[in-house]
Amino acid sequence: MLDVFTEEVEVIVKDGIANLYWYKSDLHKAWLRSGVPATIRDEVIRLRTKDDQEFSKRRQMDALYDRLRSGEYNRRLEISRNFVRILIEQKMFVPQSEMHRVEIAERCSLKLRELIRQQEKEREHNDSLRANIERTKRETYESRIANLQLKFAEAHNLPPQKKGYELESLFNELMIISGITVEEPFRIEGEQLDGAIKYDGHYYLIELKWTSDKSDPKEIGHFFYKVEGKLQARGIFLSMNGFTNGAITTLPKGKNLKIILLDGNHLANVIYNTYKFQDLLEYSIRQASLKGEIYCSHNIYG
Repeated sequence: MLDVFTEEVEVIVKDGIANLYWYKSDLHKAWLRSGVPATIRDEVIRLRTKDDQEFSKRRQMDALYDRLRSGEYNRRLEISRNFVRILIEQKMFVPQSEMHRVEIAERCSLKLRELIRQQEKEREHNDSLRANIERTKRETYESRIANLQLKFAEAHNLPPQKKGYELESLFNELMIISGITVEEPFRIEGEQLDGAIKYDGHYYLIELKWTSDKSDPKEIGHFFYKVEGKLQARGIFLSMNGFTNGAITTLPKGKNLKIILLDGNHLANVIYNTYKFQDLLEYSIRQASLKGEIYCSHNIYG
């Protein structure tokens, strides 16, 4: 069925419906079947020319649309679509009088069928374009994440002093692949930050640790102090080897939560495509907001 009703289509509909029927009574019955209110039908039927003659069927169609245009758009659209359906479903175009120009209705029917075919073809083309764009995005993400998986695996074999730098590179590349805005690592007087990201209107300061030891409460507290001094900032502390038992059990619950804790398993799940970083971040935020837990499970779908 037609999705777009232009002035050209409206003219075709008027000409087609006006010439499909020879008797005005049949035309008016078709109006009612198509959803034209009886009050509008009666109003149009009463119209007269200057010499007190009934309007022709074509002129009645004009008068009908004048009234439909002053009402609800959806009603006019529904009626127009019903008129189109009448014309394209008509199988036989047999004149009921020598003066019956039913061939005009037949031509209008053919034009409408062609317009419908064109719209369907255009819609299929647009759907195909959208599908290709989505497929390209998906292939781009999957191919780039596959390349990141290789780098991540190689990073595990680096000397300890190089792992931290490589982690910064991997994390920044992951953010770019994920479509998340990244701020490069920067230094403030007395502070070193591993960068920042912007997600859902919030800035998240980043702390990245890849050492042989687990991160302890002192390190988390130091990072919390960095975040606390920034306007409406939040923080993500990623410790590849996790956190000491004391770091987790001594964290305050439900009070002034500013940071989220992630570890190497969280990062690996994202890099190996178990879930996307946005999904992990949303889950972490939800757990912190609803349960006061800033260190979340690795199984975010559990």
